[in-house]
Amino acid sequence: MNADGLTTGKDSGTHHLVERWVGRTLRFGVWTSAGLMVAGLLLAWLSAGSLRLPSENPSPGEVFRSMLAGSLDPVTLMFAGLLLLMLTPFLRVLTAAAGFAAEKDRRFVVVALVVFAMLLGELVFSLR
Repeated sequence: MNADGLTTGKDSGTHHLVERWVGRTLRFGVWTSAGLMVAGLLLAWLSAGSLRLPSENPSPGEVFRSMLAGSLDPVTLMFAGLLLLMLTPFLRVLTAAAGFAAEKDRRFVVVALVVFAMLLGELVFSLR
């Protein structure tokens, strides 16, 4: 650490690598989510007369199964985009934990995993 309190040397370079990984994860999540939602909207627009909207929102499992089956249903694509957007913070925290583990920075790995556990707890609590 230098006189200004800034980290210098190896630590700043390795933390920069983690920041890049996290940034790529966030960009991937947001752009892929946006692409899925736009594709769903375009397909809905193209099939306006034959589009059937569900009476209830599909569960994440139903969306996942439909995507694995290769469904190009507009509603499924839009819900898949929304689910990916909601899961992006989870991916961000896991990416940070993996990056810190690669750096062998145990303290930040523990912090990232605690944050991940808090996110999971919030998810479980909200799904009740």
